[in-house]
Parts: sequence; structure tokens; C-alpha cells
Amino acid sequence: MAFAESSISRPQPTPITPTKGEYDAEYRAKRKLRKQALIELHHDVVECENQKLQAQDKPTNFAIGFRARRLLRNGEVETLPQEFARILKGCEEFIDNPNRFPSLHAWCDATNNVQSRRLIAKVLACILPNTDLIGGRVGVPTEAGIRTISYDQLQEDYALRFGEFISPNSFKKAIQHLGHAGYFHSERINVCVDQKSGTVRSAAAFKQFTERFFSDLKVVRYSNICQMIIATRERQKKKGLRFFWVARRLLMEGVQQIFNASTLNDYADTTSTVFTAYQHPQQVPL
Repeated sequence: MAFAESSISRPQPTPITPTKGEYDAEYRAKRKLRKQALIELHHDVVECENQKLQAQDKPTNFAIGFRARRLLRNGEVETLPQEFARILKGCEEFIDNPNRFPSLHAWCDATNNVQSRRLIAKVLACILPNTDLIGGRVGVPTEAGIRTISYDQLQEDYALRFGEFISPNSFKKAIQHLGHAGYFHSERINVCVDQKSGTVRSAAAFKQFTERFFSDLKVVRYSNICQMIIATRERQKKKGLRFFWVARRLLMEGVQQIFNASTLNDYADTTSTVFTAYQHPQQVPL
């Protein structure tokens, strides 16, 4: 006796939720692959720009590093406002001159080591182009206000700027040195995305440079640099950008939306296996 296919009831597979360890390991692996791709992009762009210079019989010395430019994730090179030429130069000077940032040298013994100074200088060069130089906020200005930026994004900027990989631990160490010197403050934003399981995720933390940092940076003391910074702010305001922190509530809602969408996608992927698992091959005619 033949039964219709629709009359057979088959149990659907139970969605498998990865453990926190598995989730974190997979997330770290994806982030590392992403940074490696950006490192390759950096080298490709630098090589291409130097080939253009060579074709024009000019010195092939194109670089990003501590220059007043930035490599975007789409491969375009963006020129930064003029004030960054002096600001990034100040960061580079710290590599050979530990007294370039007096408080950092006084409160952080690691600055006696040139490798530590180089690490800090490079991290600063990645953070400052993402900084509101008047308020010290680290983030992306939008029409709704300044949105926070994650340390992972800043590490991606490190790959784009220097064409090198920096481990999260090394980046964290540089941030800790800046904090010990009273230069940098960070405030975490934790969000409970699932009350039943108690699952917690983090939004990108509020990050802020202090008055002490800008005082030791010194370049902001020069009237011409200050005028450039103010002029840049006015141009940004005319574009509709606003320079106060986006409300914490909006940042938390964004994390919840991302988590919910990811969870639903996992369920959808699991459900789709029902169709592939019970597909019958086409019968070959006799």
C-alpha cells in the first residue's frame, strides 16, 4: 500500500546552538581573515600607486603610515584634512623621542622600550583619524551624532594604514598604556540580548581622549592648527553631521537587532535543511 508523501510526518532537526567557546573561536577566525584581506589590499594599493609614480619618473615613495591620508575599505585613498599632517607627525616623533608625550613617558615604564613606543605611536595613528579633535570623542560622526567605533574596526584600520597584522592583545596593551598616562578613557556598553539564557553582548564602547592628551600633543596649541581644526568642523557641520554622542539606548537597540537577525538566520538555515534532506533523486525511466 502506497502512502502519499505529505502524509508522512518527519521530526524536524533541533537547531544546534554553538557553545560560547565555539562562537568566540569562529568569530576570532573570521576577524583574522578579514584583517589579512585588508593587509593584502594595503600592499596592492601601495604597489599600484608607486607604479603610477614610476610611470611619471617620480620617486616611488608612496606610503600611508603616518601620512595625512587614509585607505578606505573599498580601495580608495582619502586625503585627510591638513591638520593631520602635523598630528600624525607628532605620533611618529614619539618613536625616537620618548619625551614627545611627557605624561606617557612618566607613567609608563614600557615607553623606555622603542618597540613599545612604536606600537603606541601606530595605534595612535589609527585612532586619531577617527577622533573628534575638538571634543576628543572616538567614533564616526553622523546626522544623529557620533556613533561609537569598535576596537576591532580600529585594528582593521591598523591593517589598512600599515599593511601589518596587530593582535587584539597587542592593541589592548597600547590602549592600557594610554589609559595609565591619563590620555584615554573607555566605557563599556553591555547589552542583555536574551533574558531567558542571560546572553550578553557588547556594543562598541564609548572612547574618549582627555584634555591631558591634547595638552601633551602640543600641536593644538598652535593657532594655525586650531584654525584648521575649526574650519574642518564647520565644513562637517554644513554636511549635517553632529558632534555629540549618540544615545546609549540607540546603540543598545542596534546590538539587539543584530543579535535577533543573526538568531533568526540560524533558525532559517536549520529549517532549510528539511528540504535538502528529503529531496528524492529523479527517477530514471525504464
